[in-house]
Amino acid sequence: TDEEIVGLNIPTGVPLVYELDHDLAPIKHYYLGDPEAIAKKTAAVAAQGTKKKSD
Repeated sequence: TDEEIVGLNIPTGVPLVYELDHDLAPIKHYYLGDPEAIAKKTAAVAAQGTKKKSD
């Protein structure tokens, strides 16, 4: 749904790796790179959906 898509915080420019079984069903997924840098990028994407109050 649209609400579920809005809830995704996918970091821009970070490769997402999927590991598949023999039937091509996903086993696990993870982002490729430094976990700390990925966390910062994920937080930046999440912040794009927030509105800042002007003074």
